[in-house]
Amino acid sequence: MSRTSTRHPRPADPETGPSGLPRGRAPSGTLKLRFKRIEDIAHVSDPIWKDVSSVAVAGRSIFCACDETSSVERVLHAPEKGEAAAHASFPIGAVFDLPDGPGGEMDIEGLDVSDGWLWVTGSHSLKRKDPKPGKLRRMEKTSWDPNRAFLGRLPLADRGAGVFEPVAQDGARRARMVKLGGSRDSWLRKALRKDGLLGPFADLPCKENGLDIEGLAARGRTVLLGLRGPALRGWALILRLEMKETRDGFLKPRKLADGRRYAVHAVDLGGHGVRDMCWDGERLLILSGATTDLTSLQSVWTLDRFDPGREVWEAGRVGRELDLPALRAADNAEGIALLGDAGEGRRLLVAHDSPHPDRTPPKTQSLTADLFDYPG
Repeated sequence: MSRTSTRHPRPADPETGPSGLPRGRAPSGTLKLRFKRIEDIAHVSDPIWKDVSSVAVAGRSIFCACDETSSVERVLHAPEKGEAAAHASFPIGAVFDLPDGPGGEMDIEGLDVSDGWLWVTGSHSLKRKDPKPGKLRRMEKTSWDPNRAFLGRLPLADRGAGVFEPVAQDGARRARMVKLGGSRDSWLRKALRKDGLLGPFADLPCKENGLDIEGLAARGRTVLLGLRGPALRGWALILRLEMKETRDGFLKPRKLADGRRYAVHAVDLGGHGVRDMCWDGERLLILSGATTDLTSLQSVWTLDRFDPGREVWEAGRVGRELDLPALRAADNAEGIALLGDAGEGRRLLVAHDSPHPDRTPPKTQSLTADLFDYPG
């Protein structure tokens, strides 16, 4: 006999999402992100345009990260040209002392801009090698890049005309990070390993329902970290941290009422995990996708007036804003951000990892991102 589910029933889907954006609609436009040649960037050896894992916006400045590097990239939006160019690259290791050195992979998966700060997080995930003919057993071991445990913020210096630059210090504001070590027991991984919900997944690799941070949304001292994995019985998880600066110059989450330094929120995203997040006023936008490498539906969801006191967001409390097309082994949507101000033709920017070849024309060092009219 099957048990009756206690999950809040999902209502029949209307034609549009909560903000009036038609679901399944093709993009209203595109935006070409143009990058420098790899040969012209001393600290980058990976083609940035093929591995964009997150985006964030401040004025004309579009920040993005490549999950194979240890830097944040900035391109400047020129709407009259339909592109964002004038690429500048900012190595995180030039500001922070990273345990695996400035060139060690950080797997940056989350960016956000809040109150003049650029927040950055690594995936905090383990990884496993692919098999090779005659070498299946190489998959027995998992590995850890200590720079992946990065979580911090850099002040954004206002250079005028909508141009912002992440710097080590801007006036009294200084770049800060959560203290890092070189072992697998980074602060957050160590704390989650003791957690009854998340502990069993802390030592599983990413893309195998293991711990894998892929979204960041910051507001004031509150930082939300969206997990691609684990998804528990189809529920996506979001960690909430309330940050403070310590006397020795680091960031650290405050203790909450239950004594923990983090809270866990469960959200019904139709069985998928979090791939990115961003704020729209009081509304939280969430990009969802598969926890594994499977090709599956990708969607943008909304939580109206995110309540830190609510642990569980059932289906009836989550709005599905937009469904994105899914292509086998290509166009993995990994970054969302809002371009423009409310009431002035805002658009939702969607950037892709493993892009289809049509998005990355040969010899152009560019990535074509999608734009959706966003009337919310």
